[in-house]
Amino acid sequence: MANILVFTPKHLLDAKTNLHDFIEMSRDRLTVFGADLEWNRNTWQGVGNFTVIGAPARGFTDSQLLSSEIIPFAKSYVRYQQGHNPSKLKNEFKAIRCIEKALLQVKGRADITLTDIQVMDVAATVAREYRTTAYQAGSSLVKLVNFLNESKIIPVPITWKNPISKPKEINRTDAEGKTKRAEKMPDQRLLEFMGEMFANDFQQPRDRFTTSIFALLMCAPSRVSEIQDLPVNCLHSEVDSKGIERLGLRFYAGKGYGADIKWVSTVTKEIAVEAVRRLTEMSEEGRRLATWYETQPNKFYRHADCPNVGEHDPLTDEQAALALGLSVEHPNLSSYFKGYEPYQAIKAKGDTLTLAFLNTFAHSQLPEGWPWKNKERHIKYSEALCCFRRHEMEINRSTSHLLLWTPGKSTFTTDLNFITGQESNIWHRHGYVNLDGTEISMTSHQLRHFLNTVAQRGDLSQLDLAKWSGRANIHQNATYNHMSDEEYVDLARLAGVGGVLDKVKANVPVTLADLEAIGEGIAHVTEYGFCVHDFSMLPCQKHRDCLNCTDQVCIKGDDVRLERLIQQRDGIRIQLEKAREASEEGLYGADRWSQHQHKTLKRVSQLIEILESPNTPLGSAIRLNNDQEFSSLKRELAARSGDPKIAAPMQSEAPALDELRSLLGGNHG
Repeated sequence: MANILVFTPKHLLDAKTNLHDFIEMSRDRLTVFGADLEWNRNTWQGVGNFTVIGAPARGFTDSQLLSSEIIPFAKSYVRYQQGHNPSKLKNEFKAIRCIEKALLQVKGRADITLTDIQVMDVAATVAREYRTTAYQAGSSLVKLVNFLNESKIIPVPITWKNPISKPKEINRTDAEGKTKRAEKMPDQRLLEFMGEMFANDFQQPRDRFTTSIFALLMCAPSRVSEIQDLPVNCLHSEVDSKGIERLGLRFYAGKGYGADIKWVSTVTKEIAVEAVRRLTEMSEEGRRLATWYETQPNKFYRHADCPNVGEHDPLTDEQAALALGLSVEHPNLSSYFKGYEPYQAIKAKGDTLTLAFLNTFAHSQLPEGWPWKNKERHIKYSEALCCFRRHEMEINRSTSHLLLWTPGKSTFTTDLNFITGQESNIWHRHGYVNLDGTEISMTSHQLRHFLNTVAQRGDLSQLDLAKWSGRANIHQNATYNHMSDEEYVDLARLAGVGGVLDKVKANVPVTLADLEAIGEGIAHVTEYGFCVHDFSMLPCQKHRDCLNCTDQVCIKGDDVRLERLIQQRDGIRIQLEKAREASEEGLYGADRWSQHQHKTLKRVSQLIEILESPNTPLGSAIRLNNDQEFSSLKRELAARSGDPKIAAPMQSEAPALDELRSLLGGNHG
């Protein structure tokens, strides 16, 4: 019988050759993700999983892996592209998952060299399954097509554009933009509910974990992963230039910003300390276990229930159960060691278990990347705020004595969300529902949007806001700003003429009109506010005794000058006490000096009371009168003219022109 040969065109052979060469180069010559990268693993730690679209990040099955035909290309493409354009999102996985599903539907096999325009159109349909990130998935497909064309891994070049429209920006002013912004913000009632639960200090581990993480997310704009990667010594205290102790959290932020201190606002300082204390207390046993595994790798961890036997002494089933933390009445060891081949070998030989063997098993179950919880952030398990033991958050299961565990992002987020079939989130457990009786659901990212909007309302600079949020680019701030139209209108009003407090903060000239004084000139700056005296008429008659002068104006909201007034008041009190002691000793002049200072103390105390009062609107100009105001000029006028009204109380106006002429001795035109 004659041999039957199938002719393969040269351009198809060339595509296969190019694919083979590309895979060989990426596997054997590239060092992206480390020269010791375990190429054959379907999970690359810190990179991603080679799974189909829709597969979970953890606990996926073999059936959820990509087709074995496309996996070598997928690994090569991810490694190659990340070497040229490294990024944290790694959208190459989106492109691979979309193209794999499209190839199987159109061609019946996941051979990347079969990619054509029909496959790309189907891949775009698959990309829409990503919903909120569908546009990014389509864009990643465009990059994939360009790469296939340039590398000639496909025999015929493809011209293809992303058919998925870019989503409307959230900072648009139309109705849709307003709705999207509103959805990004948490309901105020939910914040109050969580605050109530935090104050109640629930003792169940899952409740304490969720409320504590939520509290820290309210202290500084962060992602759940950043909070859960905090070290146990994350609190940082520092005294600022005003001598006030400030509290911060040691963060290693995402989005390319790097390590930094995120400062906690004064109102959340105690909350941050308490939340860290609770998590530190919860993770104490987990960190102790992690420290043991680091420092005593060859010895079994002697927990409280461990039988008192030697490392190599044979164990009964009951003793083994005690050592492992299992039920002594029904020690199902075979189920516990399921899939652990050394156990099967021991049972086949008829050998008995020992603590040394259990220690080997425990070390085989240590988390991937041990001893680092996050090597990039330089956080070890033994130093992590969130280092726990397996099943520690589960109500119906006993906490493991030997196995370490750290929560993933979903541990927290699923306790906030309502998921059909998993109606056990923290709101449901404690009886909280929406106003219409439906189940509560929220996302952790809403808190980040909330804090950013609060900071925008507080007029935090864009650079400081980006640093506080852990962003490398200030232009990302706009995405998290959800101030309402009414709030912007109020800001516009304050920015106009008359917004004297804004002028004070910006160090711009303040006019007499701003201070509701007569004239159009610029007010003189003083230690405590502004002076509205007209120096073109007369020099200062108070010799800089501003606090006893009716020309002194203070501004509500000028915190710097308010602090000076407080310091002045405290200084006067100290001086008055010294004057009292001097008066008792009979020192000449002490009593007269005290009389003046008592009057000054009264005025400065009145000013402080008005400026600190919540009933005084921000930006108000405060100007005290003075029934006994002293003026050398008025005193001389009164003496020469014999007219008592010149020195009458409450009269603070400048003397009339004819009065000045009288003082000078006649008419000097």
